[in-house]
Amino acid sequence: MYPVNEGLEAVSDRTVLEIDLGAIRRNWRMVRDTFTGHSVGAVVKQDAYGFGASRIVPLLASLGCRDFWVVSFEEGLEIRALLPEARVFVLHGLAGAPVAEFRANALVPVLVDAAELPMARAEAARRGPFDVALQFDTGLTRLGLTLGDVRRLRDEADAFAGLRVAAYVTHLARFADPFAHRNVQQWRRFRSWSSVLPAAPLSFCASAGVFGDSSRHCALARVGSAIYGVETTPARPQPITFAARLTAPILRVMDVRAGVEVGYGGVYRTPRPSRLAHVAAGYGDGIPFSFRHQAHVRIGGRPAPIVGGVAMNLMTVDVTHLPEGSVRPGARVEFYGPDAPVDRLAAAAGIAPNALMVPTAHRAHRIYRDSEATPVARPAGHGVLEQGKAAGDAA
Repeated sequence: MYPVNEGLEAVSDRTVLEIDLGAIRRNWRMVRDTFTGHSVGAVVKQDAYGFGASRIVPLLASLGCRDFWVVSFEEGLEIRALLPEARVFVLHGLAGAPVAEFRANALVPVLVDAAELPMARAEAARRGPFDVALQFDTGLTRLGLTLGDVRRLRDEADAFAGLRVAAYVTHLARFADPFAHRNVQQWRRFRSWSSVLPAAPLSFCASAGVFGDSSRHCALARVGSAIYGVETTPARPQPITFAARLTAPILRVMDVRAGVEVGYGGVYRTPRPSRLAHVAAGYGDGIPFSFRHQAHVRIGGRPAPIVGGVAMNLMTVDVTHLPEGSVRPGARVEFYGPDAPVDRLAAAAGIAPNALMVPTAHRAHRIYRDSEATPVARPAGHGVLEQGKAAGDAA
């Protein structure tokens, strides 16, 4: 990917997220080449999972992505400003803005409740055909039309008057296991429910589904986690590359005797004479406040356990076992990266990988690099831009 610490000299006591644009390109190509349907859209909610929509969205558009999926109206406006010609789906439906504003900004609301249909029809009656998508709740019991809603719409003559249905959408309750029997049930419901309504493209697959049963790929995929390299099917590893590294600096290294209490309330007591490294990262940076199992970071490529609890912007790591001189103030500790997948640290906390990655990515200082960058000749006296160097200014 790229060397640890390279180009981080100017960053002092902050967490840093180094994002490899080359890995994102490779992941996108893998998803696109695996999917057998018509087109793959990118899920770029939460500022592109914390990777920075202003950089990730244009990159994906340059690779041929034309459909983008966000959560809110406000996120939709951000994508529209970046890509005037893109098709932007808003997954929370009409919540958050007047219906007319969706039309004015060419955003496609994914209607999540039957009560939104009359509002959409009224907009169509006022100003002409209006593009919407419909979500079906086929088994997640969250957002979407129910079987009763579908039956009423089937029997209502003007249920879709003035509406152009861009897609029917559903989401798997067991996405982490694409071959689970309950997914088969959801698939059958999705096909059955959509078949009695006006014809429209189907979107059944998110990241995990693209690497699952190809007979369920349908027309449209909406892929988030896989673009960024986050594994969503642990039992069936996906052919993707994790595209970021999160690090923070060591502030102090100290030697203590056996039996010393570490952390608030003495939650940890050193079992032997120990060397401890205090790291500038904590729950204020998105790191979990507590862990169910022993959690490790990496220093110089070697694992080191977190001890003494996690404070707002500090934590302590036991580095006793690391070679003398290998740990020093200013050296950076790696929380996750290509060689330390985010799912390992997330598993220690008992949370999903995205539940760790998104908040830590949001709060970190972002640096963009490109492992696919071609060396570029510079004028004499300025050297050569090496492959893998920073790709543009940090966000």
